Amino acid sequence: MKTPFSSTVQSPSGQLRLLETTDLHMQLLDYDYFADRQDPTTGLVKLADQIAALRDDPLVTTILCDNGDLIQGNPLADYLAQTLAPDQTHPIIAALDMLQYDAITLGNHEFDYGPVFLKSVLAKASFPVVCTNVPAFHGDDLVKPFTILERDIPCDDGIRHPIKIGVIGFAPPQFADAGNPALNATDIRRAAQDIVPQVKAAGADIIVALCHSGIGLAEDIPHLENAALPLAQVAGIDALLLGHTHEVFPDATIATDGPADYAGGRLHGKPAVMAGFGAQSFGVIELTLRRAQGGWQITDHQTRVERASLRKGPESKLRQDLRALVATPHVATVAQMQEPVVNTTVPITSYFATLQPDFSQQLMAQAMQRATNAALEGAHPPVLAATSSYRFGGRSGLGHYIDIPVGPITLRDVAAIFPFADHLCAVRRTGKQLRLWLERAAAHYNRMQPGLCNQPLISPQSAGYNCDAIFGLSYQIDLTQPARFDTQGREINPNASRIVQMRFQDQTVEDDDVFIVATNSFRAKGGGGFPQIAADDIVYTSRQTLRDILIKDLKAIGSVTAKPCQNWAFAPIPNTAAAFVSAPQARDHITGPITYIRQDADGRARYRITF
Repeated sequence: MKTPFSSTVQSPSGQLRLLETTDLHMQLLDYDYFADRQDPTTGLVKLADQIAALRDDPLVTTILCDNGDLIQGNPLADYLAQTLAPDQTHPIIAALDMLQYDAITLGNHEFDYGPVFLKSVLAKASFPVVCTNVPAFHGDDLVKPFTILERDIPCDDGIRHPIKIGVIGFAPPQFADAGNPALNATDIRRAAQDIVPQVKAAGADIIVALCHSGIGLAEDIPHLENAALPLAQVAGIDALLLGHTHEVFPDATIATDGPADYAGGRLHGKPAVMAGFGAQSFGVIELTLRRAQGGWQITDHQTRVERASLRKGPESKLRQDLRALVATPHVATVAQMQEPVVNTTVPITSYFATLQPDFSQQLMAQAMQRATNAALEGAHPPVLAATSSYRFGGRSGLGHYIDIPVGPITLRDVAAIFPFADHLCAVRRTGKQLRLWLERAAAHYNRMQPGLCNQPLISPQSAGYNCDAIFGLSYQIDLTQPARFDTQGREINPNASRIVQMRFQDQTVEDDDVFIVATNSFRAKGGGGFPQIAADDIVYTSRQTLRDILIKDLKAIGSVTAKPCQNWAFAPIPNTAAAFVSAPQARDHITGPITYIRQDADGRARYRITF
């Protein structure tokens, strides 16, 4: 539909502001449940006043959206999933209502507690929920393929002119748990191509895509997990709000000359924003619109990410009201998380999780292996386990590590080891497929040049949770070789091989050897840029979550006394070392060829590993 031309002033202009939160993971409060302490850098409560101030600007029309992974991701979320009555309003929905959100979409973790719980939560929302590429949810009217927001914009002719804003939303197609095939999502770009004409036909002047998907490959490959770039090429989409990968976009520190303009916040020339995770920040797109005879046109745009304010002082009533929404469940959650599970006689940390074998991953892997062996009937191939660390510092900050001292392992510690509600999947893999799995994980590291001693070890584009280790095998990673895959999972050097000396029980693993690998349901569906596993190769999916499996296993063993098994190592490189960053307190847990260098002014500590 074309917007009528104004007869008073030719081509009046006005401002439309798009605000985004994404990947909140139930981080309503400024509290780290995994570390049992206040965290002033996080929490929707810390963003509330900044968002409200922008919304109150009388000269700009503001639209506030959330981009998914909203209701799951910390112990408070789990407590609410266990205790919330069907007739109660979920506190995060009440918080979004309080902040007057205009629309939200769904992320992959929205489905972790099952469709019944999700529908109960969404039924209390006063704002539209859109998810274009999950057709199974469209029939009950709780989730729509798109919505039209009818607003008006104050323009420079002194008149508020009407505008219709189409909002579409997308979840990564890998999200569905293997046990819920009916929830499979369709390809993001193709779903967008199908829906945009319908949104235009419904009268939309501009279209905003809420894309719970990151900036990955530019190529249009079916069922991409991080499909923001192909989505930006769809004609008719005017702006993109991104998420899923917990990154910040724009980011002027990243220099690129491709379709993703990190400095300017544009994808294929279109404005886009991604605001990290955990309510550490929110995204802003400022659009200048001109109302001409052919409709509204975007004449200029600016994109930025605003961090949570650290200003101290009396709290606003808005903040107080938000805190009140979860006051009771917060106290109950903190108390629950202090419940002991088992004692450990050795400290368990993740300060060097991708630098050497990690004990927290080993505990998870052993629990997965034992649960898989117990579940599979009859003779079956040897069971391995693939795990990664979810608290590894990185873009999450210096407080984002596991540090369990000698003594009780609590429910809080278990949640830190595995924070999500994923299920156990046992998958059939050949020796060749295992090598490819580990080659994809090894994209985490930069290539090493022999003879240098301070070269950066870890790729800045990689996240530690995509650096899987496979337990039950032994292997080395040769970093003199180029990476076979990039950090998005694209095969860039088909003949490269970093994984060497891969053995099972002292025997070389051959390409046609067959194993069962215990992994999480997200990875089994191709999450993290790993190849999606065919349904016929998923031989078992648990009813219990992985965290419950770990708790049961820890209680069964009675006490943690073992030490990390040396299942993998970097291949030796004479006269060569690399530098990396971790927390200052990691200095107290150094083992192997790691040395402390110094602490920087920003609080990060630098270390060196010798190959």
